[in-house]
Amino acid sequence: MEYIRKPILFLLILFVNGLSIAQHSNKLTAILDVESKEITIQQEFIYVNNSNDTLALIYFNDWANAYANKNTALAKRFSEEFKKGLHLAKEDERGHTKITSTVDDNYRGLNWEYAPGRDIIKIDLNKPLLPQESTKIFITYKVKLPSDKFTTYGYDNKGGYYLKDWYLTPAVYDGQWHLHSNKNLEDLYTDMANTSIELIIPKNLFAVSNFHELGKNLSLIHI
Repeated sequence: MEYIRKPILFLLILFVNGLSIAQHSNKLTAILDVESKEITIQQEFIYVNNSNDTLALIYFNDWANAYANKNTALAKRFSEEFKKGLHLAKEDERGHTKITSTVDDNYRGLNWEYAPGRDIIKIDLNKPLLPQESTKIFITYKVKLPSDKFTTYGYDNKGGYYLKDWYLTPAVYDGQWHLHSNKNLEDLYTDMANTSIELIIPKNLFAVSNFHELGKNLSLIHI
């Protein structure tokens, strides 16, 4: 009898630093397209202001966009180490994020822009967020996955995927914003959130994850 080994989709979350009293809520629906190597994501995020300050904006880590071009913090670090792979990569080998919609709980558009490292986004709130209050943000975007030859994360040449830091997570605010770019140092500094993910993948992919070990909810749907 011949056994056919399915390609593996491995979802990894390493231990992340961060403190939170009332945790944020993070709900995602993500669809993987193996042809384009893109994940289409609809994300509903409830941000709780645990500080004593009134916030006019919120920062999110977008480490998937670190592979977008040679001007990101990741590309510059590779250049300092004389690693030219990302600089010389073909367009289809690079990864990036394309945000198509960002709205508040009244479905009013929210202005956003990238911080200088190109892997952190700043979202301007439509009204100030008072201490101990919360706001809901809906974000729709596509993540183009990179080849795994740059950092071992992304897609491989056997139809498999090894994913880490592939969706937006909140930056830490404790009186000041802590903004850290992806430099391939395994040091994502993000605020804690109750995370629930519905992941829709092709039926030929075998999924492995450590989500449940970290108290996160992952629901898989094969199509």
